[in-house]
Amino acid sequence: MTRSVPTFVLGIDGATFRLLDLWIDDLPNFSKLLEDGFATELRSSTPPVTSPAWRCYATGKDPASIGVYWWRQLDRESQRFVSADDIPLTSKCYWEFLSDDKRVAVVGVPLNAPPRPLNGYLVSGGPFADQDEYTYPAAFQSTLESKFDYQLHPDVYPSIENARDREIISDFEKMLDQRFDLIEWFLDEKSLDLVNLTLFYINVLQHKAWDAPEVKHLWKRIDERLGTLLNRDINVIIHSDHGLHEVERVFYLNGWLKEQGYLSVDPPAEPSVHDRLFDTAKSVLEMVKMKATLKRVLPESTVDTVRPDSRRRLMDTTEFETRVDFENSRAIASPQGPVYILDADLETRTELRDRLFDVTDPETGEAVFADVKPAEEVYAHPIPDAAPDLLVEWNDGFEIKDIHSEDPERIFGPPYGVLADNEPTGILLGSGPDITAKEVSNTPLLYDLAPTFLHLHDEPIPESMDGSVLFDIFADDSEASARSVRTTEGEEFNGVDQDREGSAVSDRLRDLGYLE
Repeated sequence: MTRSVPTFVLGIDGATFRLLDLWIDDLPNFSKLLEDGFATELRSSTPPVTSPAWRCYATGKDPASIGVYWWRQLDRESQRFVSADDIPLTSKCYWEFLSDDKRVAVVGVPLNAPPRPLNGYLVSGGPFADQDEYTYPAAFQSTLESKFDYQLHPDVYPSIENARDREIISDFEKMLDQRFDLIEWFLDEKSLDLVNLTLFYINVLQHKAWDAPEVKHLWKRIDERLGTLLNRDINVIIHSDHGLHEVERVFYLNGWLKEQGYLSVDPPAEPSVHDRLFDTAKSVLEMVKMKATLKRVLPESTVDTVRPDSRRRLMDTTEFETRVDFENSRAIASPQGPVYILDADLETRTELRDRLFDVTDPETGEAVFADVKPAEEVYAHPIPDAAPDLLVEWNDGFEIKDIHSEDPERIFGPPYGVLADNEPTGILLGSGPDITAKEVSNTPLLYDLAPTFLHLHDEPIPESMDGSVLFDIFADDSEASARSVRTTEGEEFNGVDQDREGSAVSDRLRDLGYLE
């Protein structure tokens, strides 16, 4: 079989035309790509969040197929919220199917840890990759660190207050260069059919600083590094997992559910003097344990920045969940909108759906939600019991949180913790020998990319994938455009998946702004 033109896939977490269009005159290589190829909006998963979106991208499946609906989700049987990172990915990723016959390199895809075997190279990505074990082959990690000084996670996670600090921007730029240096080395030195790079931490910065000059500076750096890749005889595809919009108002969904009588929460117990002394001693011990845990997944410099109150703030959220009276509650939500009906009553679901449509901001008069759908109208498969019952899409300018950690009675408020939040509309653009320069007629889905990349490289599409091949993006004279889709039954992944301590995962989510 003749070797096809290599494909370089660049995933940019949270990339949006809102910023790309704003800065396009200062991004000459993105401009060139738009002139030579195609550009279209890309519809994310529901909800449009890094978790589950990157797993949906990797597998070509929707959230109901992979069993992940947000960063944390309700375990109905135990009546507690569990980390999505604790849910094994049993589906194979598209690059694992591709590597049956081709050689691939995958760098930085989130929620892709620990690394699984493939024909080529894999470097796990943020936010949960373990500093001690993040490459396949395992021996490649020493090459990565000695040759590229590779840094898995930032030294300091940005907040609204420090996101524009020179040290943080310099650290992020260094990580960008390390990754592009690695990609160019792969293309120069290794015979690879597909190379996939994902930039995750740019989205963390956009959440905290939005359209600040420092964010533009990093986009210009991406543009500079993209220039050398566009000069190669390769296909280049750039996409995001979701988009972003500026936050003007916050709606606290669990606070509203509580106010409206759907969610019952027990009052906090008043601690005795003995309890306070015990809690103080316990907090010190937990802090020591937490730092020991974090040292296994974070750089030493980051561990040293963890403040004692970080654990306390984590306990605020967990403590609220422990006070939920599930027996007397009818509904509860995760941040960014998955809603669980607890009384298994379709009338409750219908009533709540109608009432959510009617929620308006008393300050602006604007409706909070653009859409509220039952799970069976969103997902293509029979709905698992673990799935949320309602999925919401919020209007431009709103952020959906669960409950305010300091003021649980608050329903609406100003931006809190982030300046920009997720939206379903992301980006998809590309150019190259096999890629069209025409307009794409329909809005593709995030799930469509996996089968498209397999078909581009003449591999069969697993029948279990929910996505479809995007023939619109292929050049008319390309082999991919001419050949028919082949299918295969596919198979599940049978290896050992991740098992990490929940406290470290929750703290990482807090650093990223997903938890208060």
